[in-house]
Amino acid sequence: MKPLMSALLPLLCLAATASAAPQAPVAVQSTQAFLSGPPTLTFAADWSVTLSGQPEAGGPLDIVYDTTRLPLCRGDGWTITGFSMTNRGPVQRFAVADATTVGAVAQVQLALAQGGTLEVWFHNTDATGCSAWDSNLQYNFHTWVTQNPTISFHPAPAWTYTVHGTLQGGTTLMVDYDIGRIAQCRAQYMNYKAWGTTVHYRINGGPVTMLSLTTSWGEWDAEFWRQVPAFIPLPPGPATLELWFSSQDRKGCQQWDSRYGQNYGFAIQ
Repeated sequence: MKPLMSALLPLLCLAATASAAPQAPVAVQSTQAFLSGPPTLTFAADWSVTLSGQPEAGGPLDIVYDTTRLPLCRGDGWTITGFSMTNRGPVQRFAVADATTVGAVAQVQLALAQGGTLEVWFHNTDATGCSAWDSNLQYNFHTWVTQNPTISFHPAPAWTYTVHGTLQGGTTLMVDYDIGRIAQCRAQYMNYKAWGTTVHYRINGGPVTMLSLTTSWGEWDAEFWRQVPAFIPLPPGPATLELWFSSQDRKGCQQWDSRYGQNYGFAIQ
């Protein structure tokens, strides 16, 4: 078993929840409503999930959770615990509600340390051994967290990229690369995806560093292959940054996205 799976076993152990629970994964709906406070992710009693505002790395995210979504485990010592994970990284847990919670709606604030894909899910337990999950039918609830600065490389056929924020020395750059830009080199081995996509970079023409843009979890036919951002610490400016990309597999296939060998160049202030 892969090491990450031990942290994710709860995702694979859904218990029965309320009869009105959806039978298919629910997408997070975004609204542009004006907020006087932090962005808010609301889990309503009707099983809808709504994001108001835009979460950003370094800032907070309010989680508003209606506890009637998980009504089964209400014996002694009951609790509802939340879990979060960014870019398939380490799992964090946070308290949501317990027997001392007043009313049906609980609110907790998360500190967002990194941009990319944030996943959250919830678990209800009590002293009788009751266990119930709200994990979007094992797929979790996904929200995109922006980061300043970010360079996003968009999929073919456009082959464009956009820069969000300022490439300021001393900050951390998020590279958001659509792995569909390089569609070749997709070998598999024993039901595993035996390929990956990599960003290569160098600063001021120096040594080349490589970072992965793909990650996996699960095993065998249950394996999921995910695109993840890469994070590059920017040195004090001024400086120059070069980026280029490759996809490779275990059969020796390798393809490049390097602006025809010229690489993608950026100025660090």
